Amino acid sequence: MLRNYLKIAWRNLLRNKVLSFINIFGLAIGMTFAMLIGLWVKYELSFDTFHANAERLAVVERHSLFNGIKGTNIAGMLPLYGEFKTNWPDVKRVSRMDWEKNHGIMVGNTKFQKNGTFVDPDFLKMFTFPLVKGSMETALKEPNSIILTESLAKALFGNAEPLGKIVRIDNQYNMQVTAIARDVPKNSTIGFEFLAPYEFLMQNEPWRKENKTSWGNNFLRTVVELKEGTTPEAFSAKIKNLLITKDKNLTDQTMFLFPMRDWHLRDQFKDWANVGGKIDYVRLFAIIGIFVLLIACINFMNLSTARSEKRAKEVGIRKVVGSQRGQLIGQFLSESLLTTLLAFVLSLLLMRLLLPLLKDLDFEHVTFRFTDGSLLLLAFGVLLVTGLVAGSYPAFYLSSFAPVKVLKGTLQQGKGASIFRKVLVVSQFTISIGLIISVFIVFQQIKHAKGRSIGYDPNNLVSIQASNDLTKNYNALKQELLNTGYLASVSKASSSLTNISNSWGDFHWEGQDPKANISIDVIMTEWDYEKTAGLKFKQGRPFSRAFSTDSSAVILNEAAVQMMGLKNPVGKTIQLDTGGREFMQLAIVGVVENMVVQNPFRPVDPGVIMFNPSNVSNIFLRLKPTADLKKALAAIQPIMEKHNPALPFEYSFADEDFEKKFKTENQVGRLAGIFAGLAVFISCLGLFGLAAFMAERRTKEIGIRKVLGASVMNLIALLSKEFMVLVGVSCLIASPLAYWLMHGWLQKYEYRIDISWWVFAIAGALALVIALVTVSFQAVKAALANPVKSLRSE
Repeated sequence: MLRNYLKIAWRNLLRNKVLSFINIFGLAIGMTFAMLIGLWVKYELSFDTFHANAERLAVVERHSLFNGIKGTNIAGMLPLYGEFKTNWPDVKRVSRMDWEKNHGIMVGNTKFQKNGTFVDPDFLKMFTFPLVKGSMETALKEPNSIILTESLAKALFGNAEPLGKIVRIDNQYNMQVTAIARDVPKNSTIGFEFLAPYEFLMQNEPWRKENKTSWGNNFLRTVVELKEGTTPEAFSAKIKNLLITKDKNLTDQTMFLFPMRDWHLRDQFKDWANVGGKIDYVRLFAIIGIFVLLIACINFMNLSTARSEKRAKEVGIRKVVGSQRGQLIGQFLSESLLTTLLAFVLSLLLMRLLLPLLKDLDFEHVTFRFTDGSLLLLAFGVLLVTGLVAGSYPAFYLSSFAPVKVLKGTLQQGKGASIFRKVLVVSQFTISIGLIISVFIVFQQIKHAKGRSIGYDPNNLVSIQASNDLTKNYNALKQELLNTGYLASVSKASSSLTNISNSWGDFHWEGQDPKANISIDVIMTEWDYEKTAGLKFKQGRPFSRAFSTDSSAVILNEAAVQMMGLKNPVGKTIQLDTGGREFMQLAIVGVVENMVVQNPFRPVDPGVIMFNPSNVSNIFLRLKPTADLKKALAAIQPIMEKHNPALPFEYSFADEDFEKKFKTENQVGRLAGIFAGLAVFISCLGLFGLAAFMAERRTKEIGIRKVLGASVMNLIALLSKEFMVLVGVSCLIASPLAYWLMHGWLQKYEYRIDISWWVFAIAGALALVIALVTVSFQAVKAALANPVKSLRSE
């Protein structure tokens, strides 16, 4: 019987080629993107799940109140390590973790900049980063030991045995390879290409030793593994007030454990509450993927029920000769499943073609392998669900026809079927128009953030990560770079232009509230920084060699002036508590426009620029506006390699670094745009097929109207009117729903747009025009047909 069902289904597909193409192609597109989104969601949900102890791993964070603002960040105090290791029995293991950053790695003439982090020995037992060579017990025992990943070991030593070999770090320290680890999985929030002991930093960086007992400085991460039976929530309650008990000055600061299961997807906090993170987009696109597939299924339902009159006699005859309703339902479902199967095969091909094109949209690590059982299960699940959803209503509807009415020719489709089709069309376009509105608002928000003044000029600005050699040879390096003739200025600073490395609460000024907890961003730099970065001065002047007192001068941003309540700040002084007997007096020489260094969607924090040439993180090169980029870089490279022999010449452009801050929003906007386009396209496919059937059903009516004098435009309006009304209703439903959803989405941004009415007008007009063009093709075709042919049988 199944064979007979499939044979009849195949014949029906061949008999109705246009309808079959619309159904198969529409379902294929819907299934393709539903499965692509399914793969992406599966990948995002898989982050950090490979760790055996993932449920008991957490990082220590703190809630703080600075400048009257509730903030949440890493609690990276050095004493935490010893505190948890000795005084808290709920903690099974603990490790310090320096922030991952690039370091120079050199063996002979082979040199790289590679990402590494410094940890304690327990790290290897806490996290599941397996060693392929070496012992977990001894790999990080000695301060000058180092663990390389397999790919880095291969790059440095080829096929030679790496264990026991010496590598040079930052052209300063020799370290011995004690183990080789597997490459870190792509779905890991912790990333590194080498590991080294944190004790190495303690021995070689004096400022870390100086902060060994300080509870006020944050410059690392502390991760813990809890004992079985202890939850992060229960332990958080115990350590909540730990900081206050250790340092009475640390008021309004509480600690808690942030579990590893939330690191990747739920890393955003607002007013001390976890407000989600990427999980919001995972849920959003999972829902959108389902909606796109649903739109394709609606096409199938609509077109199948619309052509029900052509299948009515078939149903009547089958029932007369003894077919049961269950058999008819099986027949129509088999047709649906066959259509879906063909669409599924096409969707697999489309997936293979599209995956490489989506790499820039966060799909670079998403793969589909036929050897992966869970992925195959997902794919066949989509196949089965799509076939049943798409074919269920047509199957039950068509199998319900009464044979007597059918064979007498008195069968008329009731209002219920017509209303249901209209509901389906309205549903399709409601989703499509809602997505169009959302895309407009997302890109408006991105444009709004990009359009704000950022307080510096990122164009023609090259940023280079500073090394010990570059810092040591800086004066000679700067002069040689300027001598190339391609550079307008060179300077250095303690942080890049996309991040702040230091925030201090040790500043004091006249009129300050002594009880207030403050935090001020600090950039330490030298002469020519304002010229190189392109700062915009509101008052005063930059640091200058003409003033010998500038070594104790500061420049404030507008946010700092506002927080301090200073009127006419230039010439006044503020104090810095350096931990000595006296405060350092700092003269304010200038005020600059707020620099958007961190999050472009929130207000700029108070900040100061201090004259301190010894603290260097980045070196900046300002290219002349007329400089040829390729020639300039070709001239710069040998100078950099001369003064920085242990590292390859690597650089970034400030404008590109700033653009990376919009990565998530750009991905959301582009994906939403793709989905909106797909939804509209699939909806129009169904509208095209539906219009064709409506025109076919009304052929004789059109012929009579033409004979009686109706013009082509009258007939086009007649055939298009009903569909335009349905799309108009969709606009009215979609607009308030989209407003509600997007208004909620915008609340996560402090710097945001107000939703304008014209967004809804443009989206609605666009949908109406697209629908009109789609329907008009069939309407024009029917209106231009020769009425003699349609009326010949009368």
